Amino acid sequence: MPMKTSTKIVKILLTNVPIALSISAVASYMGISQAVAQGALSQGAFVPALAGSVAMNFVFSYAISFIVGWFVPAERWGFSFAGACGVTPADGIKFGLLLNLVVNLVYVVVNDLILTYVNAIVMQRQPLSSYLPAVLGSFVPCYVVGYIVSFLWAQNAERIARSLCHDEAGVS
Repeated sequence: MPMKTSTKIVKILLTNVPIALSISAVASYMGISQAVAQGALSQGAFVPALAGSVAMNFVFSYAISFIVGWFVPAERWGFSFAGACGVTPADGIKFGLLLNLVVNLVYVVVNDLILTYVNAIVMQRQPLSSYLPAVLGSFVPCYVVGYIVSFLWAQNAERIARSLCHDEAGVS
Protein backbone atom coordinates (compact mmCIF):
# COMPACT_ATOMS: atom_id res chain seq x y z
CA MET A 1 0.00 0.00 0.00
CA PRO A 2 1.29 3.50 -0.77
CA MET A 3 2.60 5.46 2.18
CA LYS A 4 4.05 8.86 2.96
CA THR A 5 7.83 9.18 3.06
CA SER A 6 7.75 9.86 6.80
CA THR A 7 5.70 6.70 7.33
CA LYS A 8 8.18 4.66 5.30
CA ILE A 9 11.10 5.96 7.39
CA VAL A 10 9.33 5.20 10.67
CA LYS A 11 8.27 1.77 9.39
CA ILE A 12 11.86 0.92 8.42
CA LEU A 13 13.18 2.14 11.77
CA LEU A 14 10.59 0.11 13.70
CA THR A 15 10.84 -3.01 11.57
CA ASN A 16 14.60 -3.20 11.87
CA VAL A 17 14.83 -3.23 15.67
CA PRO A 18 13.79 -6.86 16.28
CA ILE A 19 15.26 -8.07 12.99
CA ALA A 20 18.68 -6.53 13.67
CA LEU A 21 18.60 -7.78 17.25
CA SER A 22 17.64 -11.35 16.32
CA ILE A 23 20.13 -11.65 13.46
CA SER A 24 22.88 -10.15 15.63
CA ALA A 25 22.10 -12.49 18.52
CA VAL A 26 22.12 -15.61 16.33
CA ALA A 27 25.28 -14.69 14.43
CA SER A 28 27.09 -13.60 17.61
CA TYR A 29 26.08 -16.75 19.47
CA MET A 30 27.37 -18.91 16.62
CA GLY A 31 30.68 -17.04 16.40
CA ILE A 32 31.34 -16.87 20.15
CA SER A 33 30.34 -20.52 20.63
CA GLN A 34 32.80 -21.52 17.95
CA ALA A 35 35.56 -19.49 19.62
CA VAL A 36 34.86 -21.29 22.92
CA ALA A 37 34.80 -24.69 21.17
CA GLN A 38 38.15 -23.96 19.52
CA GLY A 39 39.68 -22.87 22.81
CA ALA A 40 40.19 -19.29 21.62
CA LEU A 41 37.86 -18.04 24.36
CA SER A 42 37.27 -19.37 27.86
CA GLN A 43 33.84 -20.53 28.97
CA GLY A 44 33.82 -17.78 31.61
CA ALA A 45 34.33 -15.12 28.96
CA PHE A 46 31.38 -16.37 26.90
CA VAL A 47 28.62 -14.13 28.32
CA PRO A 48 30.62 -10.87 28.27
CA ALA A 49 31.91 -11.62 24.77
CA LEU A 50 28.41 -12.49 23.59
CA ALA A 51 26.91 -9.31 25.07
CA GLY A 52 29.58 -7.14 23.47
CA SER A 53 29.26 -8.89 20.13
CA VAL A 54 25.46 -8.65 20.08
CA ALA A 55 25.62 -4.94 20.95
CA MET A 56 28.21 -4.16 18.26
CA ASN A 57 26.48 -6.29 15.63
CA PHE A 58 23.07 -4.80 16.47
CA VAL A 59 24.36 -1.30 15.72
CA PHE A 60 25.91 -2.43 12.43
CA SER A 61 22.91 -4.55 11.45
CA TYR A 62 20.45 -1.78 12.29
CA ALA A 63 22.36 0.69 10.11
CA ILE A 64 22.77 -1.82 7.28
CA SER A 65 19.09 -2.77 7.46
CA PHE A 66 18.01 0.87 7.35
CA ILE A 67 20.07 1.45 4.21
CA VAL A 68 18.71 -1.73 2.62
CA GLY A 69 15.14 -0.82 3.62
CA TRP A 70 15.45 2.67 2.19
CA PHE A 71 17.39 1.99 -1.02
CA VAL A 72 16.64 -1.60 -2.06
CA PRO A 73 13.09 -2.29 -3.29
CA ALA A 74 12.92 -5.63 -1.50
CA GLU A 75 9.27 -5.19 -0.53
CA ARG A 76 8.32 -4.45 -4.14
CA TRP A 77 10.24 -7.56 -5.21
CA GLY A 78 8.37 -9.53 -2.55
CA PHE A 79 5.03 -8.23 -3.85
CA SER A 80 6.05 -9.24 -7.38
CA PHE A 81 7.14 -12.69 -6.21
CA ALA A 82 3.90 -13.31 -4.32
CA GLY A 83 1.95 -12.10 -7.36
CA ALA A 84 3.94 -14.42 -9.64
CA CYS A 85 2.88 -17.26 -7.32
CA GLY A 86 -0.73 -16.27 -7.93
CA VAL A 87 -1.27 -14.76 -4.49
CA THR A 88 -2.62 -11.28 -3.70
CA PRO A 89 -2.71 -9.22 -0.49
CA ALA A 90 -6.32 -10.37 -0.09
CA ASP A 91 -4.94 -13.89 0.52
CA GLY A 92 -3.69 -12.68 3.92
CA ILE A 93 -1.16 -14.89 5.65
CA LYS A 94 -0.24 -16.80 2.49
CA PHE A 95 0.64 -13.50 0.81
CA GLY A 96 2.67 -12.37 3.83
CA LEU A 97 4.61 -15.61 3.97
CA LEU A 98 5.56 -15.41 0.28
CA LEU A 99 6.37 -11.69 0.37
CA ASN A 100 8.57 -12.24 3.41
CA LEU A 101 10.59 -14.96 1.65
CA VAL A 102 12.05 -12.33 -0.66
CA VAL A 103 12.23 -9.38 1.73
CA ASN A 104 13.99 -11.41 4.41
CA LEU A 105 16.34 -12.93 1.84
CA VAL A 106 17.54 -9.48 0.79
CA TYR A 107 18.05 -8.26 4.35
CA VAL A 108 19.81 -11.40 5.54
CA VAL A 109 22.10 -11.73 2.51
CA VAL A 110 23.35 -8.15 2.84
CA ASN A 111 23.72 -8.38 6.62
CA ASP A 112 25.39 -11.79 6.44
CA LEU A 113 27.93 -10.68 3.85
CA ILE A 114 28.91 -7.51 5.71
CA LEU A 115 28.70 -8.70 9.31
CA THR A 116 30.55 -11.94 8.62
CA TYR A 117 33.38 -9.99 7.04
CA VAL A 118 33.55 -7.52 9.93
CA ASN A 119 33.36 -10.23 12.59
CA ALA A 120 35.39 -13.06 11.10
CA ILE A 121 37.98 -11.25 9.01
CA VAL A 122 38.39 -7.87 10.71
CA MET A 123 37.60 -8.57 14.38
CA GLN A 124 38.78 -12.17 14.70
CA ARG A 125 41.60 -11.78 12.15
CA GLN A 126 40.65 -15.02 10.40
CA PRO A 127 42.19 -15.69 6.99
CA LEU A 128 40.13 -14.52 4.03
CA SER A 129 39.73 -18.18 3.03
CA SER A 130 37.45 -18.63 6.07
CA TYR A 131 35.01 -15.96 4.85
CA LEU A 132 32.86 -18.04 2.48
CA PRO A 133 32.46 -20.97 4.90
CA ALA A 134 31.53 -18.50 7.66
CA VAL A 135 28.97 -16.76 5.43
CA LEU A 136 27.43 -20.07 4.40
CA GLY A 137 27.47 -21.40 7.96
CA SER A 138 25.59 -18.45 9.41
CA PHE A 139 23.14 -17.83 6.57
CA VAL A 140 20.49 -20.49 7.25
CA PRO A 141 20.15 -19.88 11.01
CA CYS A 142 20.04 -16.10 10.48
CA TYR A 143 17.53 -16.48 7.63
CA VAL A 144 15.19 -18.69 9.64
CA VAL A 145 15.25 -16.44 12.70
CA GLY A 146 15.00 -13.28 10.58
CA TYR A 147 12.09 -14.74 8.61
CA ILE A 148 10.10 -15.61 11.70
CA VAL A 149 10.78 -12.33 13.48
CA SER A 150 10.14 -10.16 10.44
CA PHE A 151 6.94 -12.03 9.55
CA LEU A 152 5.60 -11.62 13.08
CA TRP A 153 6.63 -7.96 13.42
CA ALA A 154 6.41 -6.27 9.99
CA GLN A 155 2.65 -5.79 9.91
CA ASN A 156 2.63 -4.36 13.43
CA ALA A 157 5.50 -2.02 12.56
CA GLU A 158 3.57 -0.72 9.54
CA ARG A 159 0.42 -0.23 11.60
CA ILE A 160 2.35 1.68 14.30
CA ALA A 161 4.20 3.78 11.69
CA ARG A 162 0.94 4.70 9.94
CA SER A 163 -0.60 5.64 13.27
CA LEU A 164 2.37 7.75 14.35
CA CYS A 165 2.51 9.53 10.99
CA HIS A 166 -1.27 9.84 10.58
CA ASP A 167 -1.11 7.91 7.30
CA GLU A 168 -4.14 5.73 6.67
CA ALA A 169 -3.57 2.52 4.71
CA GLY A 170 -4.43 3.00 1.07
CA VAL A 171 -4.01 6.80 1.19
CA SER A 172 -0.87 8.30 -0.25
